[in-house]
Amino acid sequence: MRALPRLAPLFVILAAACHSGNSSDVSPSDQTRAKIENRSSLDMDISVTRNDGRNSPLGRIPAGETATFALPTGLTAGASWVRFQAKPVRGSGDTQVSEIFPVQSGDEVSWSISPQ
Repeated sequence: MRALPRLAPLFVILAAACHSGNSSDVSPSDQTRAKIENRSSLDMDISVTRNDGRNSPLGRIPAGETATFALPTGLTAGASWVRFQAKPVRGSGDTQVSEIFPVQSGDEVSWSISPQ
């Protein structure tokens, strides 16, 4: 019985050593990206929603600029499609929602936010 408490730290070390890596170990050719053009005069906060309803923030795009976001593999793995939302940073203006984009590993999706 006394050996079991002494083995617990060993199991933790072994589990950490056997970990196969993290989700950031994706080659550039397999990384799914979203290129979003903000044609609005408002800065926008961008988020993405999967077909199962899971929503994740991506970042901010200043007015009149274009940004490319790397979509996390955990977000795109198993998703058949995604949809983007652009919400004005200052609260004035309308939230815009993209059409549905089918996604596969390595895709680059492009969306333009309409002028406001």
